[in-house]
Amino acid sequence: VCLNSDGSVLPSSGHVAAGGLIRDHLGRCLAAFAINLGTCSITQAELRGAVEGLQVAWDAGLRRVLVQLDSQCAVQLLQGETSDDHPCMTIRGFPYPGWF
Repeated sequence: VCLNSDGSVLPSSGHVAAGGLIRDHLGRCLAAFAINLGTCSITQAELRGAVEGLQVAWDAGLRRVLVQLDSQCAVQLLQGETSDDHPCMTIRGFPYPGWF
């Protein structure tokens, strides 16, 4: 299955949310999710969207998940291509260390 997730910030209020879809190999929607994140950075929103989507997939019994994100920074964090002092490094693997 494929997980497409995205984060969003409303500039006027700073309100942050994330959401996404999980689709099968034919493109059929298997699940959708959205989460209110209050205030945080856009990179944190992108990462939380990925983690929430993986949790939805895991809860549905889906174990082979291709994750697609549009944030280069989030992808680099998940692939371990950033320094350990990056401000978002503490999110990596949340809530399950070793997921990424």
